[in-house]
Amino acid sequence: MKETERDELLELANSYLEQSLSADEASRLEAILKGSEEARRCFVDFTHDHAALHWEQIPATNNEIEEFSEYRARRLPTMWQTLAAAAIISLLALALVKPQPKSGAFATMARTAAARWESGNLPTMDGARLGTGTLKLVRGLATIQFDSGAEVILEAPAELELVDAMNCVLARGTAVAEVSKGAEGFTIKTPTANVIDHGTRFAVNVNPQTGGTQTQVFDGLVEVELPVTGESIELREGQRNFVAGQGLGDVSESLEEATWAPTPTLRHRDADWITLTTGDPGSDDAYVWGGEPNDHVSDELLLLKNSKDMKGPHRKSYLRFDLSRIGDREIETAELSLRFVPTGWGLASHLDDSEFRVYGITNDKFDDWSAGMMDWESAPANDLSSGTELLPNTATLLGNFTLSQGIQSGSFGIRGDKLKAFLNSDKNREATLVVVRTTMENHGGGLVHAFASARHSTLPAPTLSVKLR
Repeated sequence: MKETERDELLELANSYLEQSLSADEASRLEAILKGSEEARRCFVDFTHDHAALHWEQIPATNNEIEEFSEYRARRLPTMWQTLAAAAIISLLALALVKPQPKSGAFATMARTAAARWESGNLPTMDGARLGTGTLKLVRGLATIQFDSGAEVILEAPAELELVDAMNCVLARGTAVAEVSKGAEGFTIKTPTANVIDHGTRFAVNVNPQTGGTQTQVFDGLVEVELPVTGESIELREGQRNFVAGQGLGDVSESLEEATWAPTPTLRHRDADWITLTTGDPGSDDAYVWGGEPNDHVSDELLLLKNSKDMKGPHRKSYLRFDLSRIGDREIETAELSLRFVPTGWGLASHLDDSEFRVYGITNDKFDDWSAGMMDWESAPANDLSSGTELLPNTATLLGNFTLSQGIQSGSFGIRGDKLKAFLNSDKNREATLVVVRTTMENHGGGLVHAFASARHSTLPAPTLSVKLR
């Protein structure tokens, strides 16, 4: 149990003993006790200690009893009330410690990562037992372990209905399933298909607008069935399929990057800073990729990936800012802001927390590049053999930032003395920055990160905000 969770439990337990719990707090306390054996034992210890301390404070004579202040008499229960309450609570908690039959429960919320939830009718805390109901995940990841032996990782944004130990319904978003021996036949239903496991690891993606279902198999065998006609096809390791309507669709050989993404919201810029963007005259932005050919390209996004396979695809992004507007004035503070958005490609569960690094190219001759003319081989200072490295003695590290597992959107970037010093020392008033993701995917087909380029229709371009002396 985390320290913050323990503090919350003890605060609620104290309020219970003092008879000051609200209805919502009482429900929260009940949920915590039901969801964690460690919490129940902590609760028992607390109520026991509480009763013991009150017992020690009981005065020896009636005269001493009268010396208690009126406030203290109002605040504390009598000895017998305290002991009786503590005894009853302890007995209830001890009863909860023993395994109780969970009517209708057939799964467990095993763990979550940076999770945020919408209204649903199932508990979402780690360790909670789950029955029939709906989970709506708006951010992060959630791992659900079914008693049958199936495990489902839900990737936000997604909506999953739990039916029983062998069935669930994915209404939208992404679910990655790993089914152990004995749980063959575990089924994920979608608006357009039934995806039936035969002992495997696979992913299912549901388009939130159309209900189209994409299935990709990482290991083993999966059957994709049309709900109305019962017609089906089999998918094996390395294969995927897309069902858009009544037809089953073709089988293709690919594991790489297949999900859907929501449309992000517009970010407002800070008016207190002078802003330079890659959309300004003389500025530019681009990404380059190396490795096996792929059909995932974007005109609006700048892509980042560090592939597990040495053959890639790897992706790096380049930014150039025209500093001529600053002139000879010294920069006091500088901040680079990048608006990350979901690409819709790859699985977040195939990637841990991701570190990103921002480099500044120190050789001014490398500033003369054009997005339309640049590729992996010609990109400035690019190390062709690496998804993350630049050529020695061509660039300096300016800073780094991290996106937690499952986080794909938001404003991220760097600021600080290194960025300020790099900009102040630039001689030709053109600054080229390179952004890479140093974290490698842990399985093939991992997530492709991206941030908005100067060509994005709604979101701000990469922005360099500076405060001048």
